[in-house]
Amino acid sequence: MKTLFTLLAGTAIALSAQASALDLDSAAGRTEALVKMRCSLDPKQDVLLWWEGTLFAQEPEKKAAPLLGFEGYNICRSEKLADGTWRLVTRELTFYRDLATGQIIDQWDNPYSGQTVEVVHVANDPVNTVLNAPGHDVPLPWVQAGDTLMLTLNIPLAYPNPLSPAKFPAESSGPMYIGSEHFMFFTPRAAMEDASLSQVPVTYGWTRVGPWLPWMKLGTREGSLLYVAQGNKRASVDELPEDIRARIARDYPEYATAPAQWVQPNVTSWSYYRDRQPADGSSD
Repeated sequence: MKTLFTLLAGTAIALSAQASALDLDSAAGRTEALVKMRCSLDPKQDVLLWWEGTLFAQEPEKKAAPLLGFEGYNICRSEKLADGTWRLVTRELTFYRDLATGQIIDQWDNPYSGQTVEVVHVANDPVNTVLNAPGHDVPLPWVQAGDTLMLTLNIPLAYPNPLSPAKFPAESSGPMYIGSEHFMFFTPRAAMEDASLSQVPVTYGWTRVGPWLPWMKLGTREGSLLYVAQGNKRASVDELPEDIRARIARDYPEYATAPAQWVQPNVTSWSYYRDRQPADGSSD
């Protein structure tokens, strides 16, 4: 895929804000519907997808325990290439909140280790996606339910852990990152069929299962994290809570807009944590 990205660099073509009629019978039509819902068909539009949820700890033979709240967003721009490939160019922020007070926290008293640890909020740039690339069709199981269109995406994850156990014994859950993400999208059918709209409203639910976060410093302790959230589109960062807007203005001004250019590789919370560490490799 990296070769494809290189060959297609700079070949994005302009797209009219006029969306085509809804077509869920072809791969191209199903993908265009996803782009119109998830982002926008207009390459000049930035689209903000907001979420809010609860982070649970899952331990063997115990019920899931709520640990933290979280709230954030992804800001997206779409590009359609000459061969029909769509690219979503995005970055995202998430801030962790105290469950009792609702406040954004920068330190956390870890109930499992007894340590007070620094909270590393999510600041991933880029988080890019390729859709409908030739030879890489991804099933998009749209469901038509009366006036609503629904789409569930299940994304299993398994790849080498950016934090190796040898170099990051306190932060690494093992040699492989194993997890999964699950999205359930809901959008009005009438809006999707409206050819004058380049994007449509959406509400959605999101869950993720994954290892302990690196900054929790729980290493290979048995257990995992479960994220449960819901969200929708917002017009801009101006519609986010005041404390998040203040953090953006102070620390992350570039996250008020989508990235201007496609770059690789993507950033995850694990690679972001790794890249914040001192040059000598110390994780303390």
